Amino acid sequence: MTKYFIFYIFFSLTIFASEVDNKPFRELVVSYNHGVLLAAKKKKFDHLQEYLTQEIYFKTWIWLESYQDNYLFMDALLLGIKFGEFNQDGITATLDTHEKWKYRYIDIFRKKVSSEPVKTDYDMRYFFIQLEDGTWKINHIKIIKEVNTPIEDK
Repeated sequence: MTKYFIFYIFFSLTIFASEVDNKPFRELVVSYNHGVLLAAKKKKFDHLQEYLTQEIYFKTWIWLESYQDNYLFMDALLLGIKFGEFNQDGITATLDTHEKWKYRYIDIFRKKVSSEPVKTDYDMRYFFIQLEDGTWKINHIKIIKEVNTPIEDK
């Protein structure tokens, strides 16, 4: 009986520790997603450097800028996010998410909606790296699965 109790305590603490360990990574992903929404609406990108390595920062900047240079601005809403598997190995880590988004693109030059709203479910994998100063940043983002569903007007 004592062995089972000790195992239960150890197992409970292990689960609790893993939840505590990935909290900064979950917060980083949420902050990044909100940062993308802000960048898409305000055409300001500097705040994204807080969450991303230089390489992924420039890729994100180019992605958003390419739409904005064509007068297309993303009107998006993160409907929900669920966190999945988390792995950490030294100075690298990965975190899987399932994200629900609603978005459309607006042509601000013509002042009209350029793409009808869609609801998109993403299975994502975020890759992190720990910098020399101890901070963690996202250094790669991979779309595992993407399912788009048109939103019908009623």
